[in-house]
Amino acid sequence: MTEGIRIDARDAAPTIRGEQGHLLAALLAYFAAHLLIQMTVTGSLERDEAEIVYLAQQLQLGYGTQPPLYAWLQWLAFSMFGLNLFALALPKVLILLALYLGMYRAARPLIGVHGALAAAASLVLFPQIGWESLRDLTHSVLLTSVACATLWCYFAVLRKPDARGYALFGLLVGLGLQTKYNFGIFLAGLVCASLLVREHRHVLWNRKVVIAAGTAFLVFLPHGAWLMQNLDAAAAGTVRKLAEGAGEAGYLDNVGAGLASLLSATLAFAVLPVLVYLFALRRLRKQIAFDLRAPESRFFLCLYASFLALLVAIVLTGEVGKIKDRWMMPLLFSLPLALFAVAPRLPRRAAFERLRPVVVAVGLLVLILLPMRTWFGPALGKIAPPHHPYPELASELVRRFPATTTVVTEGTLIAGNLHFEQPRLRTLLLEHAIRSEERLAGQVLLVMDEDATPGWLDRFRQACPQAQVTEQGRIRLGYRFGGKGSMTFDYVHLNVEDTTCCCQS
Repeated sequence: MTEGIRIDARDAAPTIRGEQGHLLAALLAYFAAHLLIQMTVTGSLERDEAEIVYLAQQLQLGYGTQPPLYAWLQWLAFSMFGLNLFALALPKVLILLALYLGMYRAARPLIGVHGALAAAASLVLFPQIGWESLRDLTHSVLLTSVACATLWCYFAVLRKPDARGYALFGLLVGLGLQTKYNFGIFLAGLVCASLLVREHRHVLWNRKVVIAAGTAFLVFLPHGAWLMQNLDAAAAGTVRKLAEGAGEAGYLDNVGAGLASLLSATLAFAVLPVLVYLFALRRLRKQIAFDLRAPESRFFLCLYASFLALLVAIVLTGEVGKIKDRWMMPLLFSLPLALFAVAPRLPRRAAFERLRPVVVAVGLLVLILLPMRTWFGPALGKIAPPHHPYPELASELVRRFPATTTVVTEGTLIAGNLHFEQPRLRTLLLEHAIRSEERLAGQVLLVMDEDATPGWLDRFRQACPQAQVTEQGRIRLGYRFGGKGSMTFDYVHLNVEDTTCCCQS
């Protein structure tokens, strides 16, 4: 059954196979180059990278504020290849490869092979996908990739609404909810758009929906059970991030700040590809005619309208002051596909040929600038986490305390970097160590940087009164890659004699 979806059959099979091969070869070469660069640039880990190294120390059903799926994949990579840069970068590279291929597969039945190539290649134009995803992002990359796969599966089920398709859709939904919790916004928008488009509603909404719902429930159930038992811990980080920028001036001021932040985040995400399209397709503008009557055109309009309504509703609570541009990734990644869908008369081959050199130039620029940011950033006065002296700190701590294997610190940036440089060091966050029931026995090392919360040692000793301080000091290390200045780290070495001592608040 194909009612409600317009299938573009203008592309011959040899053309499809040839273009698919070219796309796959280009993507493999691009991400292989990135992987090679990642392994040769020996800077400290970025924030998200350090966080995922910290989380992947062990398998858990939940990891505080972050859903577990990326940490599971990273744990698997470390288990197979060891704790190294290759294993750290490999999951993200494969996820990004799946994102680009998923966009192509989702778009091809709707807008033809050349339109699909243009839509997939255009992903590199979004700064948060083309640049930030390669630089640091983890969970958001996986979220966007699963959202893209879900969109592809949605249209596949629309073309062939069989039980297997509904089960696959449910599987992707269950996995998506374990990438980041704001996958729920994408899912809600998708459901709303599906219900609002009559042709889609008549095809999809039948008893087979139970198959999708049941599959999603079973896939999400293990983490969902953990989530219900740890709801406060899981929600705390999300609530804190949403509340950034929301002051105490009053409801209207907070709503105004939230709406302004929403507009700013949307523009930051979409303005570059929009400008590129306006420039590259300027000679084709007379052939652009929007057709809002087709089901797929109305679907995308309803999809984005639903996203907007959901986000505005969240802002209207008065509790949201800051919306980050990377939160737009799973919501707006399909904009190029939507453009070709609502402008069916746009010559797709010509559009792709005009976009291709720009996309290639942007991709090459990203590959060049990523390592240069690390190598030459300090000379320009730009100090970032890769310039922090965590490898030197890890070596110094191991030299001074060779028998110590447990390190407690306050942030995942330090914790992940120390464990990555010295895998034998088990790292814990101070807050987790205080609140958890994990046993801390023997030699324990507390390490904090200049940004640590005052009173951190008193908090630890209050929670673990049996701990005895054996040494306390300070280590000052210069920035890496010639950066001017230095970082100071305070450390306290303790001996927990009583093996029954557990850190409890």
